[in-house]
Order: sequence, then C-alpha cells, then structure tokens
Amino acid sequence: MVQTVSPAGNINLLKAKILRGETVVGLSCALGSAQIAEEFALAEFDYIYIDQQHGLTSQDTMIEMLRAIARSSTTPLVRVAQNNAGLIGQALDAGAEGIIVPMVNNAAEAQLAVAACRYFPQGRRSWGPIRAKYGLGTDPAAVNREVLCLVMIETSEALANVDEIVQTPGVDGIYLGPADLGISLGFPPLAFEQTTDERQLAAIERIRLACVRADRVIGTSGDPRSMRAAGFGMVTAAMDAMLIRSAVAKIDRLDAVLAGS
Repeated sequence: MVQTVSPAGNINLLKAKILRGETVVGLSCALGSAQIAEEFALAEFDYIYIDQQHGLTSQDTMIEMLRAIARSSTTPLVRVAQNNAGLIGQALDAGAEGIIVPMVNNAAEAQLAVAACRYFPQGRRSWGPIRAKYGLGTDPAAVNREVLCLVMIETSEALANVDEIVQTPGVDGIYLGPADLGISLGFPPLAFEQTTDERQLAAIERIRLACVRADRVIGTSGDPRSMRAAGFGMVTAAMDAMLIRSAVAKIDRLDAVLAGS
C-alpha cells in the first residue's frame, strides 16, 4: 500500500517494523539505475538502500531513484559516501528516509552522523526539505522521530569502541561491514556467510551482542533466513550488480555445441 502524504509527516514504515522486532529484508542498488530501483521497490521488499559509497550513483541519478521508489511502500535509504553533514542532508532532502553512514570509528563520529540526520535540538540538520516533504514531512519533531540513522562498524578502531558507538543517543542501529572489518583485522575481505575464522566471527559476535545490550538493530548483507538465525534484524538480500552477474552466469551459451560445430 502506498503511503499517504501528510504535511505533518509520515510514519517510517521500516523503522516501525524494526521497533516491533521484525526482521526486515531489503535490496541494494549500486548501478545508479532508476529502472532497477523501481523494479526492486515494486517487488515490495522492506527497504532499498542506494549506494553512493561504492556504487555508481550520482546526485542526479539518486533523485530519480528516490522518485521511482516513492511509488511503493518500500522505505528508501541512502548509504552516503562519507560521514559528511552536507552529503547526509542532501540525501535526506531528496527524499531518503534513512541514512547508512560508513566508517564510523568512535562515539564522536557517531554523534556527527546523528546530528546531520536530525534538526535542532536533537541535531544540526539544515532546513530545506525539497522532496522530503512528500515522505517524512515538514514537521521537524516528526522527522527527528522517524528518520533512521544507521552507522557502519567496519574497522578495528570501531570494534574497540563498539559499546560507546551503539549507545550513542540517536543511533538507531549498526550496519556491519564485514569485508572492511576483515581487512582491518588482517583477514580476507569476506561477507559474513563466507567467514570461517573463529577470531573474525568472534569480532562480529561482539558487535552483535553490543547491539543487543543497547537495544539497537544490527544489519548486514546475506541470506535472510540464515542471517535472522544468526541474530541479525536487518538483511540486505542482494545487490543489483550481483543479481545481474549471477543471472548472466547461468545462461547456457551453447559453448559445447558451438565447439563441436
């Protein structure tokens, strides 16, 4: 069901599900395609996150992707390129209802991310909801309540500071970056499901338990059922580029027939 626009603001459907303790499942868009974003959104996943950190999404394409997602009840998130108030504000003003902030290493950096996501007195977000008025609305208090601020723990420094990061007021949850975390700890850059080293798994479990203690959701990429069983409440099931590569790899190119012809 499509959200009804209200000047006072809408409920963030994704945040509401998280607060109810539901496991939410989404997809990632890295290719900067509004068409793919629309196809994903109309498939009725809980969220789509547009990747501006490692993806091919410019400011212009991000806006068109947010317009496409707005046709649905899927919640739009943006992973910004860095923990920067200007980039976070632009994504929220364009219509994102939540932000994923990479490479947050301590409480001070977590506080910067929170402040960029929220208006005074909870933060320092500048007023200018160009498209956001059609999503979370134009009431600062309602927006502050509904916007999602997810920070990424993906370095050895962040691991050492995990408790103070997750307990930072205004941080709604942690999005785990297992590949960067692995590199930082001296391991290969693997997804959670590919990780077998007990030391790396222990580091991930340390982060998960910190989220449990602080009553924060923890998210990562992977298979929704196995990730839920592992204690993750937010799971990005696939990325557009990987889905295309996987589909292409399954195409029968008739190599054997052609080789024998």
